Amino acid sequence: MVRMIAKVAAVAVVAAAAMAPAVAGASLIEGLSIRVGMNIPSSGQSTVVVAGGGGTSDAPGLRSSIDFGAWGGGLDYKLKGIPSLFNGEGWSTSVSADFHYSERKAGIVRIIPVSINQVCALEAEGNCKPYAGFCLTAATISGDGLSNTTRWGGGLILGANFTEKLYFEGRYEWIDCTGGVPDASGFRTYLGYRF
Repeated sequence: MVRMIAKVAAVAVVAAAAMAPAVAGASLIEGLSIRVGMNIPSSGQSTVVVAGGGGTSDAPGLRSSIDFGAWGGGLDYKLKGIPSLFNGEGWSTSVSADFHYSERKAGIVRIIPVSINQVCALEAEGNCKPYAGFCLTAATISGDGLSNTTRWGGGLILGANFTEKLYFEGRYEWIDCTGGVPDASGFRTYLGYRF
């Protein structure tokens, strides 16, 4: 547990150091949001590739280790002065780090996804301002019977800003499950507040 917290802290320090020149003239909390939500794995089992060309086999997914989802929360920080992958004024880039925890059915499960997100504001309908985009994620998975393993993945994001401060976001991510790691692919949903 201490090692995981140290990894998350190290990622936050590296991200802050990389952003320091861009935010030198701005408030440090401008662009920061806190959020709470749930990680809902979509699969009860996963197909893994057996080493040495031994074919494939079925392994339990994270869904079989938790009842429905893992509650959690985290931070999202919009990066100013960082170019977006796509051109246009509606595109923005953010970094997010979340912590999800479940202590149910088959023991303890911890999921720590750290993502780089690119979203584009869509045409507003009334007070609701929707957005859509994609992310690149490194997810660290650990718990009872699970080794502390980090896997890469990516996903699609769909959200809505209800006000300047309050937003709801959903995403589906595909996470690599090779090497016998339980499949952590699935949905993440958040209700967030921007400072």
